[in-house]
Amino acid sequence: MKLYVIAFALLWAGIVPAKAQEDRIETCKENYRTLFCGEALTGQGTDPEMMDILQKFIFGEVFTTGNLSLKQREMITCVTLATMQTLPQLKAHAGAALNVGVTPVELREAMYLTAPFIGFPKMLNAVGTVNEVFKERGISLPLENQTTVTEANRHEQGAAIQDKLYHGGISAVMEGVPGGMG
Repeated sequence: MKLYVIAFALLWAGIVPAKAQEDRIETCKENYRTLFCGEALTGQGTDPEMMDILQKFIFGEVFTTGNLSLKQREMITCVTLATMQTLPQLKAHAGAALNVGVTPVELREAMYLTAPFIGFPKMLNAVGTVNEVFKERGISLPLENQTTVTEANRHEQGAAIQDKLYHGGISAVMEGVPGGMG
C-alpha cells in the first residue's frame, strides 16, 4: 500500500506542474489578448525567446497575483513606466489601459500626478506619449479640463485637503516658510 501512495504522489507531482504551466500559458494568452488585442507567444520578432519569457512571466504570473483588476494593474503599470521613462512601453500600456476601461481623463490625470515625484520634464514626456495614443485612437485633444479650484481659492482648498489627510501637520511644517507659502 505504501508503494501505491508513493507512486501516486510522484505521479501527481509530475502532473500538477504540467497543469500549472499549461494554465500559465493560457492565462498569458488570454490577458495579452484582452490588453493588446493581439496574440502572445508568437515566436516572432528579433528576440522571440526573451519575449516568450517576458510574456509568460508578466501576463501569466504577475497579472494573476493579488486581487487587482486589469484596469487597476494597467493604471499602476502606466504610472510606473512614466516614472521610469520607458516611453515605448508606456505607449503600449496606455493603449492597453484604454482597452480595459481606463478613461482618457483617468490616464491623463494619473500622468499629471507623477509630476511631484519625477519632475515636470519627465511628466511632460509621459503626457506626450499618452497623447500620441489618444491621437492614434481618434480621441480629441485637448481633453476636458478637470480643474476644481481657482487661483483665488487654491491655497485654501489645498490646505483643507492636506489638513484632513495629515491632521494639521502640513500647516505646522509650513509655518515660517518664506514667500507667503506657510
